[in-house]
Amino acid sequence: MRTSPITGLALLGAGALLLAGCAGGTSTTDAGGSGDPADTPLSYSQPHTDPFQNAENVGSMERFAELGYATIPATNADRDAAQQITDIQTLINKGAKGLVISVGDADAIVPAIEYANDSSVPIVAIDEAPASGKIAMIVRADNVKMGALACEEMGKRVAADAVVITLDGDPVTSNGRDRTNGFNDCMAANYPGVKLVNVATEWDPAKAASGIETALNQYGNVAGIYNQSDATFFPTILDTLKSAGKLVAAGESGHIVQVSVDASPMAMTAIRDGWLDAAVAQPMTDYIDYGVEYLTRAIKGETFEAGETDHGSTIEERNGNLVDLLPTPVVTKDNVEDPELWGNKQFALDAFGATK
Repeated sequence: MRTSPITGLALLGAGALLLAGCAGGTSTTDAGGSGDPADTPLSYSQPHTDPFQNAENVGSMERFAELGYATIPATNADRDAAQQITDIQTLINKGAKGLVISVGDADAIVPAIEYANDSSVPIVAIDEAPASGKIAMIVRADNVKMGALACEEMGKRVAADAVVITLDGDPVTSNGRDRTNGFNDCMAANYPGVKLVNVATEWDPAKAASGIETALNQYGNVAGIYNQSDATFFPTILDTLKSAGKLVAAGESGHIVQVSVDASPMAMTAIRDGWLDAAVAQPMTDYIDYGVEYLTRAIKGETFEAGETDHGSTIEERNGNLVDLLPTPVVTKDNVEDPELWGNKQFALDAFGATK
């Protein structure tokens, strides 16, 4: 068991996790220097502040410490792409031998990745993917599939001629693009009569609220809202619907179907209360565990290959890098109490200031 009261993830002993699809054997080059974790400083680069990002940061740093690695304090760029480049360069200049990062801007971060490559410092990206630059491994969900799963949950709940608002994430992020494309393409193919009203939020709750208000005023038959990040947009959506007199529970006349991505503690509560119909769950605890595991192996010189893993996922090559695409369950009222869902774990409740 993990000793941390925050993350509550299973403690993996050094070298205990052997992933299928990895290259057989270890390189003779030790990127971490002496090989002693206590002499191998690691750190984390966070792109912006929200409870989901905060939890990934804290969980990763805590994981390093549990495995005995030295750490350099993590950084937070606070939505400034240029600052994240500086942060990564600074961490490397301070002696970091490996970094786990979450990417704020897929294109803008490339110079920082290249700086790490030139410095022979391995990087593992979790949740988001950079546009280019050499990454030891990208650990994320298949966000196109997440969008498609959300589409199926929405499509079976709204009328064929309904209007659905989609709160699109920032297109400079791979998650934003993929969740938009997965949803839109699925709706066009399977529910062509549904009109989509796309709101460019840039992950900003205020822009989401404004877009919902405008769509509600413009269309009289809004039947659904696709929310690409419930960790970001709740309770903004509920407040906006309540102010418009449109907050009606599932099963009651006038209910606006809501389907989201993340399945954060706030979303779990909303499902229980009947406001949210379904959420596609991000595997945050796996992001942390496997992200750190890949990094600690990479600093020892290991490389990886495409193929099936022993944890129910597939490693694929995308844009010149390997991506471990983790499973993403759909959460509804039928399984919302599942204790294995990250939104029900104590570390998540603590990070979001929530209770079950």
